[in-house]
Amino acid sequence: MKKRKKSERGQAIALFALLVPITTLFAMGILEYMVTNLRVMETVAAADLAAHAGAQEIRVLPDGSIEATEEGSQVATAYFQAQRPEHSVFAGATCGQFDGRPGCRVQASLQSMGYLLPQRWISVNAIGYLAHGVTRGDQ
Repeated sequence: MKKRKKSERGQAIALFALLVPITTLFAMGILEYMVTNLRVMETVAAADLAAHAGAQEIRVLPDGSIEATEEGSQVATAYFQAQRPEHSVFAGATCGQFDGRPGCRVQASLQSMGYLLPQRWISVNAIGYLAHGVTRGDQ
Protein backbone atom coordinates (compact mmCIF):
# COMPACT_ATOMS: atom_id res chain seq x y z
CA MET A 1 0.00 0.00 0.00
CA LYS A 2 1.27 3.41 -0.98
CA LYS A 3 1.66 6.01 1.74
CA ARG A 4 0.20 9.45 1.22
CA LYS A 5 2.10 12.60 1.91
CA LYS A 6 0.96 14.70 4.82
CA SER A 7 0.09 17.59 2.47
CA GLU A 8 -2.47 15.39 0.60
CA ARG A 9 -4.47 14.42 3.67
CA GLY A 10 -8.08 15.61 3.55
CA GLN A 11 -7.88 16.55 -0.11
CA ALA A 12 -10.83 14.30 -1.02
CA ILE A 13 -12.93 15.65 1.85
CA ALA A 14 -12.17 19.24 0.90
CA LEU A 15 -13.03 18.59 -2.75
CA PHE A 16 -16.25 16.84 -1.72
CA ALA A 17 -17.15 19.75 0.58
CA LEU A 18 -16.74 22.17 -2.33
CA LEU A 19 -18.51 20.16 -5.02
CA VAL A 20 -21.63 19.05 -3.12
CA PRO A 21 -23.07 22.59 -2.61
CA ILE A 22 -22.24 23.59 -6.18
CA THR A 23 -23.84 20.44 -7.58
CA THR A 24 -26.91 20.95 -5.35
CA LEU A 25 -27.34 24.54 -6.56
CA PHE A 26 -27.01 23.40 -10.16
CA ALA A 27 -29.63 20.66 -9.66
CA MET A 28 -32.00 23.10 -7.94
CA GLY A 29 -31.61 25.53 -10.83
CA ILE A 30 -32.45 22.84 -13.37
CA LEU A 31 -35.44 21.72 -11.30
CA GLU A 32 -36.75 25.28 -11.02
CA TYR A 33 -36.38 25.84 -14.76
CA MET A 34 -38.14 22.57 -15.62
CA VAL A 35 -41.10 23.07 -13.28
CA THR A 36 -41.57 26.71 -14.29
CA ASN A 37 -41.35 25.77 -17.96
CA LEU A 38 -43.98 23.05 -17.46
CA ARG A 39 -46.32 25.54 -15.79
CA VAL A 40 -45.85 28.04 -18.62
CA MET A 41 -46.53 25.40 -21.29
CA GLU A 42 -49.72 24.28 -19.52
CA THR A 43 -50.93 27.88 -19.27
CA VAL A 44 -50.07 28.60 -22.91
CA ALA A 45 -51.99 25.50 -24.04
CA ALA A 46 -55.10 26.49 -22.06
CA ALA A 47 -54.92 30.11 -23.27
CA ASP A 48 -54.40 29.03 -26.89
CA LEU A 49 -57.41 26.72 -26.87
CA ALA A 50 -59.54 29.40 -25.23
CA ALA A 51 -58.44 32.02 -27.79
CA HIS A 52 -59.35 29.74 -30.70
CA ALA A 53 -62.74 28.98 -29.12
CA GLY A 54 -63.42 32.71 -28.72
CA ALA A 55 -62.33 33.42 -32.30
CA GLN A 56 -65.03 31.09 -33.59
CA GLU A 57 -67.64 33.53 -32.27
CA ILE A 58 -66.46 36.39 -34.49
CA ARG A 59 -68.90 37.35 -37.22
CA VAL A 60 -67.65 38.13 -40.69
CA LEU A 61 -70.09 40.42 -42.46
CA PRO A 62 -70.85 40.10 -46.21
CA ASP A 63 -68.74 43.18 -46.99
CA GLY A 64 -65.71 41.44 -45.43
CA SER A 65 -65.62 43.47 -42.24
CA ILE A 66 -65.61 41.70 -38.93
CA GLU A 67 -67.86 42.15 -35.97
CA ALA A 68 -66.32 41.19 -32.67
CA THR A 69 -69.05 40.30 -30.22
CA GLU A 70 -68.98 40.10 -26.46
CA GLU A 71 -69.88 36.43 -26.90
CA GLY A 72 -66.37 35.69 -28.17
CA SER A 73 -64.75 37.11 -25.06
CA GLN A 74 -67.24 35.27 -22.86
CA VAL A 75 -66.60 31.95 -24.62
CA ALA A 76 -62.82 32.43 -24.36
CA THR A 77 -63.15 33.27 -20.67
CA ALA A 78 -65.34 30.24 -20.01
CA TYR A 79 -62.97 27.90 -21.90
CA PHE A 80 -59.93 29.17 -20.01
CA GLN A 81 -61.63 29.00 -16.62
CA ALA A 82 -62.82 25.44 -17.32
CA GLN A 83 -59.38 24.10 -18.22
CA ARG A 84 -56.93 26.45 -16.56
CA PRO A 85 -54.11 24.94 -14.53
CA GLU A 86 -54.41 25.65 -10.79
CA HIS A 87 -51.32 27.87 -10.83
CA SER A 88 -52.67 30.19 -13.58
CA VAL A 89 -54.52 33.46 -13.10
CA PHE A 90 -56.86 34.70 -15.84
CA ALA A 91 -56.10 38.29 -16.89
CA GLY A 92 -58.63 38.89 -19.68
CA ALA A 93 -59.93 38.04 -23.13
CA THR A 94 -60.59 40.39 -26.03
CA CYS A 95 -61.80 39.66 -29.52
CA GLY A 96 -61.32 41.89 -32.54
CA GLN A 97 -58.60 42.49 -35.11
CA PHE A 98 -55.01 41.61 -34.38
CA ASP A 99 -52.35 42.25 -37.01
CA GLY A 100 -55.16 42.97 -39.47
CA ARG A 101 -56.79 39.58 -38.95
CA PRO A 102 -59.86 38.64 -36.93
CA GLY A 103 -58.97 36.84 -33.75
CA CYS A 104 -59.23 36.60 -30.01
CA ARG A 105 -56.52 37.26 -27.42
CA VAL A 106 -56.40 35.56 -24.02
CA GLN A 107 -54.07 36.88 -21.34
CA ALA A 108 -53.04 34.98 -18.24
CA SER A 109 -50.21 35.01 -15.73
CA LEU A 110 -48.48 32.64 -13.36
CA GLN A 111 -45.65 32.67 -10.87
CA SER A 112 -42.29 30.99 -11.28
CA MET A 113 -41.45 28.30 -8.74
CA GLY A 114 -39.03 30.23 -6.56
CA TYR A 115 -36.88 27.30 -5.43
CA LEU A 116 -33.60 29.05 -6.08
CA LEU A 117 -34.48 32.50 -7.41
CA PRO A 118 -37.23 34.76 -6.04
CA GLN A 119 -40.71 34.14 -7.43
CA ARG A 120 -41.71 36.42 -10.31
CA TRP A 121 -44.83 36.83 -12.40
CA ILE A 122 -44.80 35.51 -15.96
CA SER A 123 -47.34 36.85 -18.47
CA VAL A 124 -48.81 34.68 -21.20
CA ASN A 125 -50.59 36.05 -24.28
CA ALA A 126 -52.25 33.74 -26.78
CA ILE A 127 -53.97 34.86 -29.97
CA GLY A 128 -56.31 32.56 -31.86
CA TYR A 129 -57.04 33.75 -35.37
CA LEU A 130 -60.28 33.08 -37.19
CA ALA A 131 -59.77 30.59 -40.00
CA HIS A 132 -61.90 30.90 -43.12
CA GLY A 133 -65.19 29.03 -42.74
CA VAL A 134 -64.76 28.21 -39.07
CA THR A 135 -67.21 30.61 -37.41
CA ARG A 136 -69.97 29.06 -35.37
CA GLY A 137 -72.55 30.36 -37.85
CA ASP A 138 -70.95 28.31 -40.65
CA GLN A 139 -71.36 25.01 -38.82
